[in-house]
Amino acid sequence: MPFLRASNCINYLNLIQSLREAVEFKDFSVKLIFQEHWGDYKKVNPVREIESKEVEKMLSCKGEERGCYYVYCKKCDRIEIIRFGCNSRICSCCSKRYTDRWAEMLSEKIIPKIPHRHLTFSMPDILWNFIKENRDLQKIVMDASYLTIKDMFSFIAGKPIEPGVISVLHPFGRDIVFKPHSHCIATEGGYAKDGRFVAIGQYINYHTFHLKWQLHLLNSLRKFIPQNIIDYCFINYPKGFVAYARPERIYKSKELIGYIGRYIRHPAIANSRIIDYTGEGVTFYYEDHDKNIYFKTMKVFDFISAIIQHIPERNQRLVRYYGSYCRIKINIIKKKDKQSAILIFIEGKPNKKRTFYCSICHEEMEILAYLKKPPDKDISKITNWID
Repeated sequence: MPFLRASNCINYLNLIQSLREAVEFKDFSVKLIFQEHWGDYKKVNPVREIESKEVEKMLSCKGEERGCYYVYCKKCDRIEIIRFGCNSRICSCCSKRYTDRWAEMLSEKIIPKIPHRHLTFSMPDILWNFIKENRDLQKIVMDASYLTIKDMFSFIAGKPIEPGVISVLHPFGRDIVFKPHSHCIATEGGYAKDGRFVAIGQYINYHTFHLKWQLHLLNSLRKFIPQNIIDYCFINYPKGFVAYARPERIYKSKELIGYIGRYIRHPAIANSRIIDYTGEGVTFYYEDHDKNIYFKTMKVFDFISAIIQHIPERNQRLVRYYGSYCRIKINIIKKKDKQSAILIFIEGKPNKKRTFYCSICHEEMEILAYLKKPPDKDISKITNWID
């Protein structure tokens, strides 16, 4: 597979831009690819119900059928229409907005003045397909990650302690291959039975850490995969499975959320990584952990399969809370089924959770109303009704 070392480039982003220009770069996007091929893809490929639902949501993103906000700029004395997003798991725009909102809410729940660490847990590729075929095993992977952290931290502390852990399951690698692994944010230590916090320090014995991760994961999976696979993993991986704890301590909640926010709800690939689309094939780039740049070309149907395989089942949780954080409940703003009026006014003060800015003067705009059906092309009817 071709690659370029980023260390040899003054600015690898300039390199990517040059490549885009070389192939007469257009505004390629995942949505465009699905728009042109999703109908044909469904005719020859089995599709899960949740996959079809999420793709259809993405294809309707910002469409008239989803409704819109009406916002008013006092300075320019003009009304703008802001169309609703789709909140699909494979939509780049909506996924980022969801992640930012989630991160903001979670930042208020983090235990203050206690250092946190970012830990990553991976597994051999022989286990990947079992987890792909039985998605309930993804929870077991996250549970095993927490048990490993709790066991390791208690081992270092010399007594049982309960750390606070936020675990995120990441089902894909940077090359969009199904590669399940978990990212965890954990307190650097835990609470003992007497309620006191016991710090463990920065040092972690990786030999013990890898073996504990292997033991907890395989013991948890023993009931769900063949015994010969379990034996194979113990025999062929005598040093355990890879688990890594970044050495940096994280104190500020914003920095902490920045780490874990990268791994929740975002799609397998950003539009900016697609450098060529011919109608038959898709070429994109990705970086490894050493900042080397790789290029990968896939047939369109293979690309679509790679994207939708990462869509979790309905009500499947990819973020879980353990130990000191298990009682955290993130308030989710649920859409209420309002009466089927054309326009519904927002009584009192505008909703501060949604802020819009004028595209001309960039001043904050006032939310007047929202529409739950396609907007009227004759906006004068709306403005007259508002007046």
